[in-house]
Amino acid sequence: MIYHILRRSLLKHAALALIVGSIPTALSAQSSNGAAKHPEQVREFLRRLYDESHREYTFRDNYPGGFERWRRDARGELRRLIGLEKIRSQVGDHKPQVRLDEATDVGNYTRRKGFIETEPNVRIPFWLLKPKGRGRFPLAILPHGHDGRGHDTYAGVYHDDAHKEKTLAQERDVAVQAVEHGFLAIAPATRGLAVNGVPDVFGRHGKRDCRSQLMHCLLAGRTAIGERVWDLQRIIDWAVALPDVNSEHILMMGNSGGGMATLYTAACDERITVAVPSCSFSTIASPQGRIYHCDCNMVPRIFEWGDLYDVAGLTAPRHLQSRRSSWPLPAPLGRGRPSLLQRPDVAVRHEDSEPEVMAADSRKCGVPR
Repeated sequence: MIYHILRRSLLKHAALALIVGSIPTALSAQSSNGAAKHPEQVREFLRRLYDESHREYTFRDNYPGGFERWRRDARGELRRLIGLEKIRSQVGDHKPQVRLDEATDVGNYTRRKGFIETEPNVRIPFWLLKPKGRGRFPLAILPHGHDGRGHDTYAGVYHDDAHKEKTLAQERDVAVQAVEHGFLAIAPATRGLAVNGVPDVFGRHGKRDCRSQLMHCLLAGRTAIGERVWDLQRIIDWAVALPDVNSEHILMMGNSGGGMATLYTAACDERITVAVPSCSFSTIASPQGRIYHCDCNMVPRIFEWGDLYDVAGLTAPRHLQSRRSSWPLPAPLGRGRPSLLQRPDVAVRHEDSEPEVMAADSRKCGVPR
């Protein structure tokens, strides 16, 4: 079971985190109990916009060619939609370069800071934590969410005593936990959430660097989530060539915005064998019009393609577990399951109001117990 990947729960910290997205500050209407609610005409408009019949790649039992054809078609179109093909064409023949600093001995593992130039003028810092002894080790790649020092948090690189105390109390040092249990762990900075995005230096986006990054991406035919997937794939390219890595066993796990990056990367890249997106899996928008995720996760025209459960479904039959905080499960996941999630090779479980989606087959994932 994925629950036993690490000694200390890698996922417990997620329940303490804020779920992706924020409660709207401007409400168009209020219900009798004070909850946010759109006027009826707006709700009808949204129901028409969000009708699942408009979504070409939402899985359905009668999809021509069945599940395998759907996976091929949907994955290819998703890659195009988030801008991976556009990035590839803009990057040209650029070969990512990696620089590693000297290793620091941290007891039963070593830690090194590195930088990878995933495209010209874009250098992504990361921490590489390697167990002592001889590999080959399973690989864990751990993207963080909205936290300017998230890669440091995950790697146990503390800026002060308060940072350390909070990290350990909430068990957020997930790269440390991973390496202590046999993974070669990489904690990269997430573009636009820590460094290497396009910061809002002119104050045009509410001083939100992640939204500034998104807007500049859209102007160039990209998406912010596509850039993050691109960065993570280039890290995988480099890591699987290391002699200490067992490339048959790759775990990716992240919280909040890192969970969204995990969902999309696992959907697009079949090298990932276990995906654990935390505080990120829901529908993209509720039928009532609540958009659950930060603007920087927006993919234009995504509802012409499908929904986030279709993104998650592209991981099957590989292993995926999604954890959320104790918020109610949004429709349609809370009231009847999309047909994809009813398939025998995709299972949905609910535990203490925390939905989980896991590949149901029992093939070995190769993670240490």
